[in-house]
Amino acid sequence: MNRYECAYEDRVTSTVLSGRWPDAADEELTMHAATCELCGEVAMVASLLRSDHDQARREVQVPVAGQVWWRSAVRARLESAQAATRPMTWLHGVTAAITIGIMLAGIGLAWPSIAEGAGWAREVVDPLVSHAAVSGVVSGVLRQSVLIGLAAAACLVIAPLVVYFALAND
Repeated sequence: MNRYECAYEDRVTSTVLSGRWPDAADEELTMHAATCELCGEVAMVASLLRSDHDQARREVQVPVAGQVWWRSAVRARLESAQAATRPMTWLHGVTAAITIGIMLAGIGLAWPSIAEGAGWAREVVDPLVSHAAVSGVVSGVLRQSVLIGLAAAACLVIAPLVVYFALAND
């Protein structure tokens, strides 16, 4: 597409945008736009844009000043409340991290006693059950039940924290 420029293009655009096209426009300018392809297209597109702009201006509804003030006051209160609670949210996060760390450290310290307890359970169960395979299964179940109990305890500690942080922004 070859684009050429016309000296009348700016005049056509300003005439259309000022609302004088085609009735109050220069006769020379309207005759030029009728013969010049570029100016004719500019006049057509600019008049469509102007009519669309005029229609949008008629349809716009500006809110009442009191409503704008009320919305800005509500937004300002909300933003200040969020800014005020931000340090507490960080503090809760740090507290949760410390709690989880202490819980994991406790599990790490208690792990040898848990293994020892599973060995003790094997010693208790072995005399009761004569078959060695059943004894292994029972001690394995005891070991797994201890692990499941620890996992359940961890969930009971962590779940309220997760729910709190999930609902903290509401």
